[in-house]
Amino acid sequence: MAVFRRSKVWWYDFRINGVRIRESTNATTRSAAIQAEALRKTELARGHVPRPVNGPTPRFVDFAQGEFANWCANEHRDHASTYERYMRSIKALREFFGSRTLNAIDSGLVEKYKLVSSQQRRKNARDHHRVSAASVNRDLAALRVLFNLAVKLHLAVINPVIGVKFFPEPNRYSRVLAPEEEQRYLDAASPLLRDVATVMLETGLRPGEVCRLRVSDVDLQLRSISVRSGKTACSQRHIPLTRRALAVLQHRALQTGSEWLFPSPYDPERSVTRVNRAHEAATARANIRPGFRLYDLRHTALTRMALSGIDLPTLKELAGHSQIQMTMRYVHPTPEHKRRAMAKFEAFVSAPSSLSEASPQVR
Repeated sequence: MAVFRRSKVWWYDFRINGVRIRESTNATTRSAAIQAEALRKTELARGHVPRPVNGPTPRFVDFAQGEFANWCANEHRDHASTYERYMRSIKALREFFGSRTLNAIDSGLVEKYKLVSSQQRRKNARDHHRVSAASVNRDLAALRVLFNLAVKLHLAVINPVIGVKFFPEPNRYSRVLAPEEEQRYLDAASPLLRDVATVMLETGLRPGEVCRLRVSDVDLQLRSISVRSGKTACSQRHIPLTRRALAVLQHRALQTGSEWLFPSPYDPERSVTRVNRAHEAATARANIRPGFRLYDLRHTALTRMALSGIDLPTLKELAGHSQIQMTMRYVHPTPEHKRRAMAKFEAFVSAPSSLSEASPQVR
């Protein structure tokens, strides 16, 4: 890689088809310069010469709240949770990068944001814990998407997030609630949370999928619900309802004055988006230790479905997974379940007729 530094800025110098290319990368770190050189070589090899950025580039705050916000709203119009996640990250990024122009942001500055953000205390949190590694990584991912768009629009030369190493994230242990824990939790939950949690435990829906249910999604005659949007195309599915889930949704449909089964208490024209704070309060009141995530209610439901004997292809469709490998994560045979399975195996091998029927015939 033929990169070199002039003052604080790195340049590249290489030849392609006998033509010397000697240009500034506008980067202040070697790794970013190498990435810019590789990108430039690829563009030239394809016969594509991008329009150079002339003059000052937009300020981060203007681009983030303008072009990027509009693009994001259109790109993720069917995935409200993704759009909201990006907008939360943009709020945190805006506080740090503010009025800096896009080309003034390099990988060194991104590394500084990563360090500063990880040392901050969580806002509006009672435990006073620092911002988690996962939260910082989500912000970096949003920043990477933002700069990809800026490069495509010729408003930035390189993406400074490329080459920045994300924090390692520990695999979070998924909990399966015991029946006694479930009852204590539901008793301590607010009416809204109790209904959301009950539907999750009876259907295996994701929290966001429950919150976005409309009255029209419930078919009382067929005792089923239709999930019309989600993380992937496979998330669109029909799920038969248990008596318990049907009773909750039927009551909701009769009581709500909105098109939403779970309308926002502040604006009935919109659905509630999150019940995480109510969940944290309920687990504290119920004194459940160790605690669990709201998402673990889905994990509990799908695990119970697997243990009840539902085959994996059917469970995959109920869960809305695109691959059956994802469904396998929810299969956790209990010791008693494994003992019954080995008893069946023992009974099979103990019967000579079974073994002879299973053995291939030798000719």
